[in-house]
Amino acid sequence: MESTLPPMTGPSWPSIYTGFKPGDHGVPEFLEIEPNYTKSVVYYDTSIKEPFWEKLARNGYTSLIVTPAMLVKPTANDNIDMMTGFPLPPKFSSKHVQKIAESNGFSGEPDIEADMKSKKITLSEASKIYQESIIKRSNFAMDMLNRKEYDFAFICFTESDRIQHFALNLKEWKDYVMPVYERISEFLTWIEKRAASENATVMLVSDHGAQPIKEKFLMNGWLLNNGYARLKPEIEAAIENANKVSSLKYNVREKILKSLNRSGSKKVLYDKLPKSLKNISKNAFATVLSGASAGDYTRIHDFDYDMRRTKAFASVANTIVCTIFINDQRFKNGIVKKSEKKALKKEIMQKLAKIKGNDGKNLMVNVFDADDYYEGTKLFIAPDIMAEIKPHYLIDAFGYQKSGNLFMKPEMAKSGDHMRNGIFGVIAYGNPIDDKKLERSKLYVYNVAPTVLKYFDCTIDTDIRYKPIF
Repeated sequence: MESTLPPMTGPSWPSIYTGFKPGDHGVPEFLEIEPNYTKSVVYYDTSIKEPFWEKLARNGYTSLIVTPAMLVKPTANDNIDMMTGFPLPPKFSSKHVQKIAESNGFSGEPDIEADMKSKKITLSEASKIYQESIIKRSNFAMDMLNRKEYDFAFICFTESDRIQHFALNLKEWKDYVMPVYERISEFLTWIEKRAASENATVMLVSDHGAQPIKEKFLMNGWLLNNGYARLKPEIEAAIENANKVSSLKYNVREKILKSLNRSGSKKVLYDKLPKSLKNISKNAFATVLSGASAGDYTRIHDFDYDMRRTKAFASVANTIVCTIFINDQRFKNGIVKKSEKKALKKEIMQKLAKIKGNDGKNLMVNVFDADDYYEGTKLFIAPDIMAEIKPHYLIDAFGYQKSGNLFMKPEMAKSGDHMRNGIFGVIAYGNPIDDKKLERSKLYVYNVAPTVLKYFDCTIDTDIRYKPIF
């Protein structure tokens, strides 16, 4: 089952819920870029495109919805019992649902990524925490299903994805990842038996796939090297004299930025920093990643770019599919004229397609004109170009740079990352399915919602290009 572009949790789950592409449901990724180049956190807003369970409810069907990713506001519909999910702490559709969750010890997915990055907890400990979360969620779901007869149930697990990000390129990855899948499988076994007893159908859907990552390609470094992006003059000067920049100044800068970015809603621009903080050290904004050697990687932040001299920059997506924005009239300091944009986009796309890896082979497997995918959406500033890198590589769009080198080893939290192809499985006890026909079908996440609506004989008002699977 093919995911969205980029193949991310952020846009993919709302596409599963609605049967529409990101340009229609309004979630391009976890973040969206603003006209002033800051980035805002995005969640799924059901008022833009309604999820299928609300449509079922209007037709008199009852649903149990457990931790749907990207949905942070519970339903008000009496036909739906809901506990919201990742990435925020859960909210409940009723005190009754909350009470049953609490009685099973389930308070939402654990937020332990920061502790994993800092090595405060080991991967073995993290795996056990995620397994406990799955068991508690499963017990909560089973308890709810045993207490009340529902027409439809949706239970979402994100733990498998989150442990994979930290483990997939390790030799012992199975020790951490497979027990998580085993806990999910135990719940699926219970669900299958329940479905068999009720003559029901079970669908298994993932929002994307996963793979080990061996190297990252530094997209903004490439854009800088090719003259499409420019840094602020003081940053360029400082980088040229990187040997003179102390790691102490780098650490001061990073602490300032982290302390100013706790709201989770906006990135902070350097221009908005108080004078007292700007004056700590002008050269500190060269940001050598570790130590003070010119051979080290340089960490470039969004606000380090001189947008009055930048034609194109990579931002938002930091996965196997990169999103590149043309700095045009949509932005505060856009310099690319409408008459120039088409030619510039074509030029960048042609050059991206020719990038070679260290093995001398093409690095990009696809370069997309993003206009074809986002179809003129007005819900957010859409990227202009998307580039997909070959397997086991990641495109870094968050801003690392190293003179003469556009590759770096992935950090711990990117040991594994996504693939475009996820999985789809179905067991149907009361609705015979042509397995061979299904195996030949090209499936997308957008096919799920129309399938559910058809199953319950509801009006299918999703994207007409994507039909029910069965």
